[in-house]
Amino acid sequence: MTGSGGARLASTVILTRDGVGGLEVWVFERVMTMPNYPGMTVFPGGGVDSRDFPARAGADELWHGRSAESLGAQLQVGADTAHALLFAAVRELFEETGTLLAVDKHGELPEDARPFHGQRMELESHALSLTDVLRSNNLRVSADLVVPYARWVGRSERGTAFDTFTWLAQLPEGQEPDGATEEADDANWFPPALLLDGWRAGLVRFAPSTWAQLLDISEYDTSGSLWEATVGGGGADMSPVMDDAADDPRYAEFFTLRPEDRIGRPFEL
Repeated sequence: MTGSGGARLASTVILTRDGVGGLEVWVFERVMTMPNYPGMTVFPGGGVDSRDFPARAGADELWHGRSAESLGAQLQVGADTAHALLFAAVRELFEETGTLLAVDKHGELPEDARPFHGQRMELESHALSLTDVLRSNNLRVSADLVVPYARWVGRSERGTAFDTFTWLAQLPEGQEPDGATEEADDANWFPPALLLDGWRAGLVRFAPSTWAQLLDISEYDTSGSLWEATVGGGGADMSPVMDDAADDPRYAEFFTLRPEDRIGRPFEL
């Protein structure tokens, strides 16, 4: 389950909606006891689990939408790894927010994911796999509802290397995320620009990839316009951004501005 340079494969999801003032994203602040990125504000996500891979090579009975082969070609990985990355994205989003991006045999999303809450808790405790949840409810993961957005390869503050595939998803009608996860101190919807202003004021901590993606999506006014820009023209370029893009002039502010954090210490990566 390793990616570029032996880094651990991971998936994270930018969940969006249109708020009163325009585009908003769901983020949460990680508890200080987390081994990686403690106290940082992040998108829902985490490492790929062995059970995110198909039960057998090429299995697609729990799959809906574009093929794993097509997705893998965009991600620059094999079909089974693409399967695992997408399943990890859907699983982590469900575990950490209660949002379930899976469809029934008619291709319809659940209008209310709360009936699945018990299985969500079992999924988070590893008592169940996402495959178990899907099979017991006759659901499939849809590759049309979660689309590739970016890929960053870098290290956490403790030195753990991650090859992180970021996905984009729109909040399904009738579902509402929550912060009912032990990993979060707080969680809510925010405009991307407001989060960046909070970072500049020392009120929010970000990993380089999260900051960069917020900067990119802050250019869009609506969830729909961001989605169309991402899926149009053949989809996002998923070539990996290496070493946190420290030399990229677009992200120079992150590496040159050193805001004082909320407890009075200089922000350190």
